[in-house]
Amino acid sequence: MANLEIELCGIKMKNPVMPAAGTLVRDLDSMRKVASSGVGAMVTKTVSTEAARDPLPNLAQVDRAFFNCELWGEISPEIWVNQVLPQARELGLPLIVSLGYTSQQIDDLAPRVKPYADAVELSTHYLGDDLALLIEPIKVARRHLDVPIWVKVSPNIPDVKAMAIAAEKAGADAIVAINSLGPTLSIDVERVLPRLGSPTGYGWLSGPALKPLAVRYVYEISQSVEIPVIGVGGISRGTDVVEMMMAGASAVQLLTAAILNGVETYTRVIQGLESFLDQHGYSSASDIVGLFHRVGRIRYTSPPLIDQEKCNLCRLCVKSCAYDALAIVGDQLVVDPEKCDICGLCQTRCPRDAISFQYQLLPCCNERTLK
Repeated sequence: MANLEIELCGIKMKNPVMPAAGTLVRDLDSMRKVASSGVGAMVTKTVSTEAARDPLPNLAQVDRAFFNCELWGEISPEIWVNQVLPQARELGLPLIVSLGYTSQQIDDLAPRVKPYADAVELSTHYLGDDLALLIEPIKVARRHLDVPIWVKVSPNIPDVKAMAIAAEKAGADAIVAINSLGPTLSIDVERVLPRLGSPTGYGWLSGPALKPLAVRYVYEISQSVEIPVIGVGGISRGTDVVEMMMAGASAVQLLTAAILNGVETYTRVIQGLESFLDQHGYSSASDIVGLFHRVGRIRYTSPPLIDQEKCNLCRLCVKSCAYDALAIVGDQLVVDPEKCDICGLCQTRCPRDAISFQYQLLPCCNERTLK
């Protein structure tokens, strides 16, 4: 069996899967439930200088998108420091304390949580896009702390890669990418009401719809900094973890899938990661970190090849072929090479892996790999 153990910023973890800061790690009881699922480390909901009063309602699912207008932790920093964190230390997992937000707040909070944190994660969620305001809390935290400082970056700032580089220079030990996307708006058209109870009805997007953006940022950031990257956004299966790690993540966090499907989601994701590693001959989780960095660009060179034995004539590819190049003839799926644009959509639509393409790899454009 593949070894899932990793070491991240000097912290030993039994696997690379953690909860992300949010609803499911809001207090001691919720953290105990998550701990029982087998995660590799515990991350708290964001602690700030006062308890949050969340709008109601503050969570909604629409199709594959998940929206929230939650704020930070609903309990006071005094309760966090005097009750929750001391007992959370007894869960037997590395404890990552999420803190927010401004340099003044971090100046107050960092020394108070220092006795309990194996690492501190700084959220930049409400700090806008002024790079100076984003970086100053890191410098303040570094003055107080000798444990690793992780910085969670927002996809809402103009240049996430520049933010990650600046965070590393300011003393960050890891980048957590990415936070939720927004603001967004979802309307209940039957009631003509917003789905969330914030003053504007706006919220933040997470879940599967966010994953391609998160993977892109993990890939980009991990090529730009020397410190580890922790991937967050849209993870719900073991193969999602694999994708994040191949893009350059050393570990991952997830929350939305576990909110929607229960904390046992963490167990299934960890098992899925282990199964993938075993089936593909990898000896450890660390073996797949950054594998995609060494891959060149791909170009399909011919119309699709059809495995007629696998094809069950479900017609999904036929319905979605904008070029009318696919058809069912008798009991076979056939391709008209004169019409086919080699767009590749049919391969991604096939639920039985019956469609494949010949391809060539073009030279790798990854500057770090070329060096």
